Amino acid sequence: MTAGGRSVRYIRSTFVPDESKCMCLFEAPNAGHVKELKESAKLPFSRIVEAMDLTP
Repeated sequence: MTAGGRSVRYIRSTFVPDESKCMCLFEAPNAGHVKELKESAKLPFSRIVEAMDLTP
């Protein structure tokens, strides 16, 4: 996927039934690129935060 010509890669989603929340994980140069992609695709979101992968 691209956001204004910038690469954004969807990795996975996790749904938390007790909270009715879905968390989607993307790989992108920064959170702004993910926001631009979600807005241009008209996909709803409540917030976008940067995260770090701590897998050994």
